This record gives sequence, C-alpha cells and structure tokens, in this order.
Amino acid sequence: MPKVAEKIVYAAREYEAQPVVIGLPLKMDGSEGPRAEKTRKLAGILHNILPLPIELWDERSSTVSAANILSNNGTCDAKHNEVLDAVAATAILESYMAFRANQQKKQN
Repeated sequence: MPKVAEKIVYAAREYEAQPVVIGLPLKMDGSEGPRAEKTRKLAGILHNILPLPIELWDERSSTVSAANILSNNGTCDAKHNEVLDAVAATAILESYMAFRANQQKKQN
C-alpha cells in the first residue's frame, strides 16, 4: 500500500489535483468487503499526507462499463487489462464529475 500511496501523492502534486477521487470497490449489494477496507485505509493514509479532499466514489459496474466501451470500439490487445483499468478509472471519474456538476446546478 505505501507504494500506491506514494504514486498517488506524486501524481496529485504533479498535476495539482483537487480533489483526489478513489474508486471504492463495493459489493453489488452495496456492502463493503476486504477490498473496500483496504481502499479506506489508503484514503486515510492520503488524507494524512495531502492537504486535499480525498473522495471515495462507488466503482461498481465501472469495469463492466469499460469492457463494453472497449468491445464497442473493437479494442483488444496484449495490454487489455491495463487499458480496461484505465477506461474503468475514466468511467469512475466521469461519474463523479457528473454528480458534482449536478450538485452545483441544484445549488444555483
């Protein structure tokens, strides 16, 4: 976990991220398991290091969405898992950003 936190801290500082959004791997019924616990631990580590908001965001179905996007685009190669993870991360971030935009509209 320390290496993951180190990479996130570096990227957050390098790209001046604000906030840091981390996918929370919930079970399909919405409950949390061991992976969610590890993610919360990572968020706690980051919270202690970075002076930024750390947002946990439900990542359920992000991999399925990413696989559908790749399938529809005919993208499949030796680095499929890396591409799948990157597209899933994009789906998580897009979902978070859409939520935030919707919240801002409601406030105005």
